[in-house]
Amino acid sequence: MKEIKINTKSRNYPVLVGTDILNEKNLNEFSNKEILLVVDSKIEDSIKKEVQIILSNISSKYSEVIIEANEENKSNATLSVIYDELIEQGFSRDCILFALGGGIVCDMTGFAAATYLRGVDFVLIPSTLLSQVDASVGGKTAINHPKGKNMIGAFHQPSKVLTDTKLLKSLEKVQIREGLAEIIKHALIKDKTFFKWLEENIEDLLEGNDVKLLQAISKSIEIKAEVVSQDETEQGIRKWLNFGHTFGHAIEVYGNYKKFSHGEAVAMGMVMATNLSQKILNLEKVEKDKIKHLVQSILTEELLKTEFHPKNLIKLMSADKKKKGDNLNFILLSSIGEAQILSDIEESDIIESIKLT
Repeated sequence: MKEIKINTKSRNYPVLVGTDILNEKNLNEFSNKEILLVVDSKIEDSIKKEVQIILSNISSKYSEVIIEANEENKSNATLSVIYDELIEQGFSRDCILFALGGGIVCDMTGFAAATYLRGVDFVLIPSTLLSQVDASVGGKTAINHPKGKNMIGAFHQPSKVLTDTKLLKSLEKVQIREGLAEIIKHALIKDKTFFKWLEENIEDLLEGNDVKLLQAISKSIEIKAEVVSQDETEQGIRKWLNFGHTFGHAIEVYGNYKKFSHGEAVAMGMVMATNLSQKILNLEKVEKDKIKHLVQSILTEELLKTEFHPKNLIKLMSADKKKKGDNLNFILLSSIGEAQILSDIEESDIIESIKLT
């Protein structure tokens, strides 16, 4: 087991990374607390039961809420279900919320914790590769609004994160691809050596190789931890973590949150951001080709054939929360491992970059 420390102005906390680390020993600091477990309905019964037993054993009061996790349910209505349980069961400020699930459950549980009684503690047990390297680190919590993804939220750091690779055993290949999109992103913005390692090991990672996935997860979290520790509330370099996301979030809305998953949309967005990087920052063609080859390897042939109406996509980007005034912020690459924040980019250049080949 590896412990990665996240240090921010508001809170320092550990992320435990390993296999089969869900046990009372790693959660005993929460003994005698009021505990509410928010769990994704898709979690395997054996895992759910294991966590239920641990938490009910250590808690002074225990309850749970089961959520059908999808983008449509990442809403105020579902959030109210969590609040209702907390209020009806009389949970105090000393309570702690646990999230067992993917990014949607992690985000919603964190936001409920940030806002219930003006803020209570929470612990994350991310169950997907994507959530283990993304939603579980950094304290971004949110729900969606009909007019935009993650538009209502707060920065609220967890007390602890348990990243157990045992939870990845039941993932389908599409879910592994989703997580790899974020892992590749972390390499692109900060670590050229890690990018080269990903190039060399991508096939094993796609096949779910336990040892290599554990290496990739740990390195990815370390990169994100370094960025978040320097810039907790996204005033500067934390914006680098949005590489591919200005396009990606618009792609998600373009597909009504149904046609493309978050990871698929971000991967496609990274291809477009790479195209724009060559146009605006003169990213070398050899590097552009390497990036696109790696990202395209985690996308299906069907996705790579997707064509977008550029004007419609740009309109959706304009509703994104990453704007600076009326200008869109883009994270672009001058080189692999070297990111920059740019705005005031000509629409014609953006339109030219909206392609997946």
